[in-house]
Amino acid sequence: MKKIKRVLVYGSSSFLKKNETKSIIKYLSKKCSLVDIFALGEDLSKPHSKKYDLILSIGGDGIFLSASKYAYLNSTPIVGLNFGRIGFLADLDKKNLQLKIKDVLEGNYIIDKRTLLSGSVISNDKKYNSIALNDIVINNKGSLKMIEMNIYVNENLITKQRSDGVIIATPTGSTAYAMSNGCPIVSPNSNVTCIVPIAPHSYGQRSVIINNTDDILIEVNKKSKLNSQVTFDGANNLTIESPDRIVIKRAKRQLMIVHPCDYDYFNALAKKLKYEIKS
Repeated sequence: MKKIKRVLVYGSSSFLKKNETKSIIKYLSKKCSLVDIFALGEDLSKPHSKKYDLILSIGGDGIFLSASKYAYLNSTPIVGLNFGRIGFLADLDKKNLQLKIKDVLEGNYIIDKRTLLSGSVISNDKKYNSIALNDIVINNKGSLKMIEMNIYVNENLITKQRSDGVIIATPTGSTAYAMSNGCPIVSPNSNVTCIVPIAPHSYGQRSVIINNTDDILIEVNKKSKLNSQVTFDGANNLTIESPDRIVIKRAKRQLMIVHPCDYDYFNALAKKLKYEIKS
């Protein structure tokens, strides 16, 4: 694979102050021709985006999700150093970290391409667009009232739902919020999209798995609109209140995630979820 010479480092202020992070940045500065550092919340549109070979996310999956939008928009590979908890996305842990970084810089890595969702939200006659690596969620805000909505797939009404909301998840997002609402774990390279109700009022409401080439339309009932919101990747990218209609499709491109050469999704999954695997 391509050697890495120009790196954008992105993390929260607290993670960037850690000794482990300072050590990695010092090492990168010696090995790379360019290292730019940005803290969570800073505007990533400021750098000249085309000059980076790699985005290095430092922290947990939340920070990775924030950086993923920039990585996607600029077709830049991204790798995550996990200083958080489980770390399904930011999967490089602290053990032998410098050796792993050395391998990546020298081109010894694999690219894992992940599908994203593209969402368009109409709210009070205004249109908002964004992308999500994990999920787009329609849920209630500040109220215990249920949301009523109609969900269409390819213009066909598949359900009229009363619930706390609905999660539209990618295979990557099947191990995030969707998993806690009963969605099956989906292999990340599967060509599917998951529609997962949140605390539905009827036992008949179940998760639905569709092809990721299908288009989804969600219409929120007028009475439910005022206590509803749409979030992209858990509000890491965008939150929109009072939605009328949400159109969700597969994004045009895929995100390029960098992993060590020995990376295996199912081994990583077993480790993260503490499965007991016996040979």
